[in-house]
Amino acid sequence: MDDAINAIRTFNRFFTRHVGAIDARFLDTDASLLEARLLFEIARHEPVSAIALQAELNLDRGYLSRMIVRLEKRGWVRRDRLEADARTRPISLTQGGREVFYELDHRQRAAVAHDLKRLSAVEQDELVQALTKARLFLDRKAPAATLSTTPSINVLDRPVWNALTGRQAHIVQGDETGLRFAPEYGPFAAPLDPTGDTSVLADLAGNSEIWLVEKHRIVPPVGLKLARSAECVQMVARTITDGGRDHAFCDLGDDDAAEMFALATMTQPGPFSTRTHDLGRFVGIRIDGILVAMAGERMKPGIFTELSGVCTHPDHRGRGYAGFLMRVVASRMIERGEVPFLHCYATNTGAIALYQSLGFEIHQTITATVLMPA
Repeated sequence: MDDAINAIRTFNRFFTRHVGAIDARFLDTDASLLEARLLFEIARHEPVSAIALQAELNLDRGYLSRMIVRLEKRGWVRRDRLEADARTRPISLTQGGREVFYELDHRQRAAVAHDLKRLSAVEQDELVQALTKARLFLDRKAPAATLSTTPSINVLDRPVWNALTGRQAHIVQGDETGLRFAPEYGPFAAPLDPTGDTSVLADLAGNSEIWLVEKHRIVPPVGLKLARSAECVQMVARTITDGGRDHAFCDLGDDDAAEMFALATMTQPGPFSTRTHDLGRFVGIRIDGILVAMAGERMKPGIFTELSGVCTHPDHRGRGYAGFLMRVVASRMIERGEVPFLHCYATNTGAIALYQSLGFEIHQTITATVLMPA
């Protein structure tokens, strides 16, 4: 017990110093760490009541009230009165407060990214798993999602589950019985045990389809029915072959999101939602300013990263764009210490041959299942 206490206290001292928790000015801004956290919670829930903030932050009511008054005097928050209940004064950010929050959020993301860039993909995954385990051990109210504990290739047996309990755990919905990507990122979901009770899938699906990628065939639970199912090959690349063609390409991001979604909707490379482009890095080819081809990243189980979203406008096919962009994306993964993998329908022999020419090898067969409300 003494060793455990000393270890936790030592880590606490290191981490409070590391994140600047003891600095009067958090990340060299005009806010303290607690003020930054309060701004974050207001931004996440606005308009929000003081009672809700008190419950979320576990702060003394009087202390929280004084903090809100200070933020109000600085012009960062405002408290409105509701016509229906004059006693209730929901709290929101002002434009000035929103600018402070955006700057804080940007700096904090940059600081975390700076830490992560020094780590390999394996180390990043181990860090995520360790931090998640620490949170689950110390916070018994947290959903006790099963964690993947090994970076071995076995994580590909359940790519969705191991992505959602690993590097992409920050964009999930669900609990310890089942998880899914938040709908704006895509329809992929996974139950805790695909061979056992899968009733949670009905709740995760809601009124829309959900996709599962598992070694085992899924029996639809009550409330869902089978829309379609197909055998896929799962392919992995340790190295990427050299290509004979070279094309001008560009990195894609939020400014290209509408065009990416339109191209994916037209060509149907697989599920692609409004924020699928945020799941990883995407590259594209523009002709006369118009996006005509793209490829990018999707699921990230363990040290593996899925190559996905590969599509070309029908008017520009046959020019080698898809293979070229796939080489770019996969080569970048390998440079980061990650291992590219992908899924392809087992009947699509032409695509399988293309992927093999790039350096991908068939690892195993796996089943893609689409369930929809009954």
